[in-house]
Amino acid sequence: MKLVFLVLALANLAFFAWEQGVFGSLPESGREPERVNRQVEAERVHVLTPAEVQALRAKTKETSRETGAPGPTSNANQAGGPIAVSELVGSTCVEVGDFTIENAGRVRQRLETVATGDRLTIRSVEAGGWFMVFVPPFKTRAEVDRRADELRKAGVKELLVIGDNSPMRNGIALGSFKDQDLAIRHAADLERRGIKGVHVADKPSSVQVTRFQVRTVDAPLADVLRGIQKEFNAARFQACSA
Repeated sequence: MKLVFLVLALANLAFFAWEQGVFGSLPESGREPERVNRQVEAERVHVLTPAEVQALRAKTKETSRETGAPGPTSNANQAGGPIAVSELVGSTCVEVGDFTIENAGRVRQRLETVATGDRLTIRSVEAGGWFMVFVPPFKTRAEVDRRADELRKAGVKELLVIGDNSPMRNGIALGSFKDQDLAIRHAADLERRGIKGVHVADKPSSVQVTRFQVRTVDAPLADVLRGIQKEFNAARFQACSA
C-alpha cells in the first residue's frame, strides 16, 4: 500500500514538473487557439474601407506639402511636360499655345470667361517653323486697307494687315500653320470661297505667337480648354515651366 502511494506521488510530481516546462516543451501542432493569441498585437490588424484609404492618401499629400518631401505626381504636374486633355482637371498650371495674332483674341475671350484675375497670364513669344497663308503686299496703305475690308465682307474673319516692321509690309496674313499641308488646304478653301490671289509661303518663318498660362484648372476651365483643343487641333498643352 505504501509502495502504491509512493508511485502515485512520484507520478504527480513528474506531471507537475512537465507542466512547468522542466522537461522542455513539445512542438506546436498549429491547431491550438493559443497560437492566434500569441501573434504580435493581432487585435490591431484592420482592413481599411475605401473612404479610409482616400483619407490616408489625402493626409500623405498634405504631409508632403508641409515637409517639402515629394508626393505622388502625374505627367500633368511635371514642369514643362506635355499634358493630355484628359489630365487637365487638377493641374496646378497649364500653358496652351501657340496662337497667332489672327486667332489669339478669340482664345483669350474664351479663357477670360472662367480664368479671371491672376489665374490667367498672357505672354508673347517669337516662334519659328510657321507657314504663312497670305495676300502679297500692295503698294499703298489705302490699297491694302480696301482689300482687307473686301475680305471681311466676304466672311474672312482671321486676317491681319502686316505692319511697317516686316518685309511683307502692306500684305495681308490669312493664317499661319505649323503643318505646311494644313496651310495649303486653308489656301485652297479660301480659293473655293472666291478669295483670289492667296499664296502659301514656300519656307517656314518665325512669327509672333501668344501663349496662355492658366492656373488651378477646375472642371469649367478644363471644359473651355477642351473646346479650344477641338477647334484649334494644333493647340499644344503642357505644364508651366518652373
